This record gives sequence, C-alpha cells and structure tokens, in this order.
Amino acid sequence: AGKDYVGANVDSGNACWTIEDPLASLQTLAPYALSSSLRDSMIWESENGALVQWTAMGEGCVDLKTYFASFAELCPQVPVHIETISGFAREFPYLKADFWKVWPKARASEFARFVALAKRGKPLPGHKSADAQAEQEYQKGELERSIRYCKETLGLGCKA
Repeated sequence: AGKDYVGANVDSGNACWTIEDPLASLQTLAPYALSSSLRDSMIWESENGALVQWTAMGEGCVDLKTYFASFAELCPQVPVHIETISGFAREFPYLKADFWKVWPKARASEFARFVALAKRGKPLPGHKSADAQAEQEYQKGELERSIRYCKETLGLGCKA
C-alpha cells in the first residue's frame, strides 16, 4: 500500500525476537516509522541456538549509541518510547532443522548479524517475583534505569 497508507512501530526488542539485528530492522522500517517502543536486549548462544532476554536500556548487547544516532537521522520526527518487559529469556533454537520451517525466506547475511550479537552477549539470570507488588517494583526499577541511561548516556529527553 505504501507509506501514504501504512506505518510502522519500530521495536528494537521485537527485532531480536524475529532473529534480526535491531539496527538492520530500523534501517528497513525507518521510512514507515510513525512510533516506537524501544528496549535493549541481551542475546547469547545456547546449545540449540540463542536466547534473547529484554533488559533495561544499556544492559543488553545492542549498540544503542549507534542505534540512536541512526534513529535520529532516519526518524527525526518519530518520538522515542521506552518499553521494558524484563526478567525472562526466550530461546530461538535455530540449530534445530524444524526451526527454519517458519523462516523459509531467511537471508544468511541478515541472520549472520543476529549471530554476531549472540556472540557478544552473555547469559543473564532470569527474574521471577514472588507476587504482583514485587513484580511491579522490579519492572519499575528496569524503567527507571532505562530512563536514566537514555538521558545520561544517550542524551535523550527534554532539554532543560
């Protein structure tokens, strides 16, 4: 339909869940970007492929300085929204043949960028809260660290 009719929500965390490099995903979606829900991710190799765990901003293996420099250039009018849903990892067993049945058009060159992220990453412990209040506090801490990182390290946010 074209960008006159279709827009995209750029989500760096979801790019990792589709075995993509978030920067490559940004470059593809930028012409269509209307909104964002950005987060960092830690990706690490596993026996069956790799695991992805969303993290607070600055605590994953995504090069956020490069990502946000590109975001500012490619999506200058798109607001930055931070999304944190942290504490658990999802495995992507790409070393098992059945995995690729749902990815029949996967390109080796693009997948290699994801694998390079996994090689830079390290395992993170999972988090399981005892109750809803503890989970709220955990997620609030993730969001607070994310906002602090974005302001102090990336220079995002309102200028006083």
